[in-house]
Amino acid sequence: MNKISINAEQQLYVIDCGEGYTCFGFANARDHANLIAHKLGRADLAFTDEDYATLAGYEKYCHAVQAWSQSPLTRTTYFDPGTDTRAAKILESCRTHEQKIRLILGDTLTGEPWLEEHDVVGRIGRSIGTLKVPLLIEPGEHGGNAILCACILAIVDWASGNFLYRHDAYREAELSIKPSADAERPWDVLRHEEVVASFRDIGQAGAYLAFMRGATIEPRVFR
Repeated sequence: MNKISINAEQQLYVIDCGEGYTCFGFANARDHANLIAHKLGRADLAFTDEDYATLAGYEKYCHAVQAWSQSPLTRTTYFDPGTDTRAAKILESCRTHEQKIRLILGDTLTGEPWLEEHDVVGRIGRSIGTLKVPLLIEPGEHGGNAILCACILAIVDWASGNFLYRHDAYREAELSIKPSADAERPWDVLRHEEVVASFRDIGQAGAYLAFMRGATIEPRVFR
């Protein structure tokens, strides 16, 4: 095992990889270990109160991942702790049917979207390795980035524009368009009176606003 140290202030395990460092949150280690323990029916892999923020806790997380790798479930898609089971089913269906979708990510407590425009349109793939997580693969690409599955507010079918999944808390972003004093980008899109994007023409601003409210508009239209 790589050398592990603890950063108590930032709640992180700091992992020495030889040519650099990577970090892993205490809560992530606990939540993944507990999820795997539940899926495998292995109570011995679950965290106790004494495991949190300790090196023993990180070792327990590693043991849980190893146990997963030795189980038949390692051949299935692994979804982050906190992922809505409805969203997981939709993602898996979209993956198997190679369906192009749009993801809306955000805060699942408030329902507020993050207004992400990158890595949110494409088909669903799956990573290799022990924990095969869902990937968002953009058109024309062969690989992609891991999806923050626990932060999905909505999944939209690209072809029809229909919502395949909506989190109970999801609410469309409240956006407006106003002229600005910037001659190069005279149109602003605001959220709660705060400028979130600026554009050269009002058509781009309108396309951006519609996209951020769930419309299936190609991002290249407003970029």
